[in-house]
Amino acid sequence: MIVVSALSAAAGVWLLVPGSSAGRARRRFAEERASAAARPWLGVVMALPVLCILVLGPVAGLLTSLGVLLVGRRWRAAAEPAAQRRRRQRVGAQLPRALDLVVAALEAGRPPGAALSMVAAVVEAPLAEELEGVAARLRVASDPRAVWDDLASDPVLGPTGRAFRRAETSGMPVARVVHEVAVEQRRVHQGERRERGRRVAVKTAAPLGLCFLPAFFLVGVVPTVMGVLAGLDLGLG
Repeated sequence: MIVVSALSAAAGVWLLVPGSSAGRARRRFAEERASAAARPWLGVVMALPVLCILVLGPVAGLLTSLGVLLVGRRWRAAAEPAAQRRRRQRVGAQLPRALDLVVAALEAGRPPGAALSMVAAVVEAPLAEELEGVAARLRVASDPRAVWDDLASDPVLGPTGRAFRRAETSGMPVARVVHEVAVEQRRVHQGERRERGRRVAVKTAAPLGLCFLPAFFLVGVVPTVMGVLAGLDLGLG
């Protein structure tokens, strides 16, 4: 029984450890993953195997808890935390204007690392942290293409990394390539903003309908019913 509980508890700890993924590892250059998000789940994950074993028995409880933990692990790996989603949206909103500044710095003769560092100094967080992290890596990297390869897997800055990589390998003017990315990212951001607006309109339709339903009932239905009842001869006289 003790061995079974220990194995189940170890499986719970395994659930809290994010699955290894090269894309997620490359996504943050200078930022550690926040471990605070896992703390509220620690007690639940540790108690679930023990509870299942006490209720269902050693064998059935172990199998049930392992199945629940496996499904929970996959769900947690696929779910995007709300804070991370807001950060990604914020970076995406800041990116087109920041790329315009990068293009201006590149056209002035600045190398990519210096251009990114200059722009990071004038834009707001969180994009400033991302750009400064890339600039810091470029300052110490022996091969800039390795930095661009890592940046290319980022969900928001990926097109920027691919643009610099394409200019690095093909010899194309890097300012022109980054300008094309800025135009495309501005178009993508506008599309996402319109899509969010449509989702808000759909989500608010039902609450607004519920708000107007009592007024419609009192103004439209009740007077009609009262008028019909007033015109009926109920034979009470």
